[in-house]
Amino acid sequence: MQAWKEILLGILGILALFKLFLTLKFPSSKSFWLGFSLILLAVVYLVFDEGILLQRVLGLRNLTLFLGIFLAVKFFDFEKERVEKLKKIVLIASGLVVLFALLQKFILPPDFLVSFGYSENVSSWLPGGNLPAYHLVEGKADLIRLQSTFAGPNQLAAFLIVILPFAISELWRKLKSASLAKKKVQAVWEVFLILGGVLTLIFTFSRSAWLGGICIFLVFAIYQWRKNLPKKIKQKLLFGGVLGIIALALLTFFQPNFREIFLRDASTLAHFERSREAFTLMLQNPLGVGLGETGGVSQRFENSLTPENSYLSFALELGWLGGILFLAFFVMLLFELRKSNSPLFFSLVGVLTIMFFLHPLEDAPTALILFLLAGLNYNSAKIQT
Repeated sequence: MQAWKEILLGILGILALFKLFLTLKFPSSKSFWLGFSLILLAVVYLVFDEGILLQRVLGLRNLTLFLGIFLAVKFFDFEKERVEKLKKIVLIASGLVVLFALLQKFILPPDFLVSFGYSENVSSWLPGGNLPAYHLVEGKADLIRLQSTFAGPNQLAAFLIVILPFAISELWRKLKSASLAKKKVQAVWEVFLILGGVLTLIFTFSRSAWLGGICIFLVFAIYQWRKNLPKKIKQKLLFGGVLGIIALALLTFFQPNFREIFLRDASTLAHFERSREAFTLMLQNPLGVGLGETGGVSQRFENSLTPENSYLSFALELGWLGGILFLAFFVMLLFELRKSNSPLFFSLVGVLTIMFFLHPLEDAPTALILFLLAGLNYNSAKIQT
């Protein structure tokens, strides 16, 4: 039953090949060809690499699932009405995720999900076992990290980093148009999603996602600053930004509880040590160590290697060439999303920040929604996000 996403992607891939056979036309965007090159390289490693076949197959799935849906949807020009319907579905489903997270915070008992098959092992997951019902902030027995319907709080936080800029853009578009009166219910739901989503993001206690949110704000502020805004507005933006930085610094260094939550010395040091070891290993293996040898897949097998850095993970599994193609793909995708004035540009900025610390692309809901919407974004002149 867990394979429904791969089955759906397989069907979409078959339809894309059929479309290619009928039209004999490939998508022209540079990100398409960079993504296609990455998949080809991963398939080469699958065929010619040694090791456990299942591990290589799972590694291929983790590295290319998000690329597969991105490439497949680019073969189609969906009607604007269908795209708008898809956006509604995404926003409604995201609102339900936030609603359940808030119920976890304020109403439901912490072990509520145990009744539905989740594990009683708090904050820990054993390979092959069930997901924990809830997580705690390290060293804080009274601080529960929200995870809603996701595998963990970090996965939920990455999902919110994708959804929030998208939801804000959709609400802003309604406020500027005459359609607000006709779509009051949708607008109210989007307001709930935005406000509830920000609150949920805070209570995930996911530092990587918090940093992703800060990066999104900084990039947005720079983008607005470069516009021809009145001098007074620019002064207010600058003043507000400086105040925010000062407030964060004061909270971090003078409020012990916040400092412990944000810094978490033991976790931070362990993270940087794993990343340092992975970087050294990457330099020693220009051709990589093989598919499935890092991240979540490696934890299912004997030799576990978790760099906690998506860039190092790609470079370790697909070698230096794979790491370069990976970076080039995302740089090009950022450029294309910015050019099309898509809010997904900001979502991707946040996810790329998280990728310095975690593996958000291994979580199917986050990766598939982001790259499905990104692939649809500029297939046709009719589609304007």
